[in-house]
Amino acid sequence: MKKLNIKLPQGGSKRALHSGMYASVLAVVVLAVIILVNLVIRALPTKYTEYDISTTSLFTLSDTTENLLHELNADVTAYYLAESGQEDANITRLLDRYAGESSHFSWQQRDPVLYPTFAQQYDGASAGSVVLVCGDNSDVLSYNDMYEMDLESYYTTGTANYSFQAENALTSGIAKVTRTAAYQLYELTGHGETALSDDFTDTLSNAGVTVTSLNLTTAGSIPADVSAVLINAPGADLTDAETKILKDYVANGGKLFVTTDFTTGTPNLDSVLADCGMARQPGLLIETDTDHYPYGYPQTYLLPKLAGNDITAGVSQSMMIYTPIAQGITTNDDSEFAFTDLLTTGDNAYSMENYATAETAQKADTDPEGCFAVAVAADNSATGARVVWVNCPNLLESNINQAVSGGNAQFLGSVVNWMNGEQTTAVINAKSMSAASLSVPTSAAIPLGVLFTLVLPIVCIIAGAVVCVVRRRR
Repeated sequence: MKKLNIKLPQGGSKRALHSGMYASVLAVVVLAVIILVNLVIRALPTKYTEYDISTTSLFTLSDTTENLLHELNADVTAYYLAESGQEDANITRLLDRYAGESSHFSWQQRDPVLYPTFAQQYDGASAGSVVLVCGDNSDVLSYNDMYEMDLESYYTTGTANYSFQAENALTSGIAKVTRTAAYQLYELTGHGETALSDDFTDTLSNAGVTVTSLNLTTAGSIPADVSAVLINAPGADLTDAETKILKDYVANGGKLFVTTDFTTGTPNLDSVLADCGMARQPGLLIETDTDHYPYGYPQTYLLPKLAGNDITAGVSQSMMIYTPIAQGITTNDDSEFAFTDLLTTGDNAYSMENYATAETAQKADTDPEGCFAVAVAADNSATGARVVWVNCPNLLESNINQAVSGGNAQFLGSVVNWMNGEQTTAVINAKSMSAASLSVPTSAAIPLGVLFTLVLPIVCIIAGAVVCVVRRRR
């Protein structure tokens, strides 16, 4: 039996070999490209690779946080204390966002099982904590600092509503460990002033400012470690001796924050402000723009416009400032101070000069009309003096601050930061962890009901009838 000797064409063999080599090289190239793309994507900040689709934007950083991270010039390391496999995804995602915004911020996980002595180096550190370290400075953020339970809701409804406030805790902590100076704000007493409540002192504490009471009558002078002096809506005037002390303090480059009550006569305090080129606008401010006073409240309850500048940079853009019952401020163009309006009324507000006897808020022919300044900053570049005057006695009251979700506290903190020459930090609102319920406005409920109960069923019936007729004709 003869053996068949079949020879393949040489050209076909070479083509098959080339084709195989080409396919192998192409596969290697594609694999290398895929690996390279994955490496590039992993190197990108998480804000570009992971989208925040949570209803309350849990992982979207505020402008305040982004500005702070962009201004960092010292390395900050966050150590997250959690066992492997038991990490809180909300916290790790937020830390990733922080790391993606600044090359000076990084974070590492420390498993208490693998590093049993690590937490002992920092007071208060335990599982679930985040330890912020910058050089020799450190700050411990407990789990309760990042999650807050609404106790009022728990006791009234039996259901606990949690809010995620890790961003506020982290941003405040970073500002604290990177701060190189501490500041002392002296709060004047002895004239019936309203003491600052916790919501204001907490905001100042986040900015590295300690608040201490000061009675000039007993102290006789302003302490040497002063950073700024606060005079909050005194119910009585300064004495002549106190007035001289404050005037000398400002003349030598002092920093002063003042709120006043137009129903209380304070000629001595007014003279201190007059030396800074500021005076009262006679009358009670009445707002005519509905965007600048709360619905259902008198037109004297002002929601003034907030100027955008370095002085107010610490106030979140979404925040409002509340100044019920206020008076305008005028400035002297010939003063040595430069002036910046911080809070102003709408363009068509007016100052009611006969408010004491008026029975309605109707404007009189003699009442001045226009845009009035409610808060003014005076800055003397020659001496370094900085004075901010808010002609409203209610600005620094806790209930007024809560009515605008902490906006007034942010305003105070931002101004004091400006006085101290510090970068701005503000309180960042906590974000609810509860699912938001869908609500339909009354104006939309009827049209939607007609649409879903009448229009759509009729359209479906007509469409079905048309399809049946077309098919039968075929």
